[in-house]
Amino acid sequence: MSRIEKFGRRRQADASAAKNSRQSDVRDGLAEGGLPSRRIIHPSNKKQMTQWLYRVQIFIYLLLVIGLLMWGKRMYGL
Repeated sequence: MSRIEKFGRRRQADASAAKNSRQSDVRDGLAEGGLPSRRIIHPSNKKQMTQWLYRVQIFIYLLLVIGLLMWGKRMYGL
């Protein structure tokens, strides 16, 4: 007896239909349980954090320049 005769083809067809329905649910923003996906509930704030990081780096650089200028003025009396 072959595997197809023993189990039939239904299992494979059901699996592909379930996979297609899960993919459409994920595209619509719904996970298997009917809730929105994590990406929708908790959106990424990567762009906001990158801007904040650059602003902090520029601020620290300006503090360093001001500090070095003040130190040079005190040391060399300019």
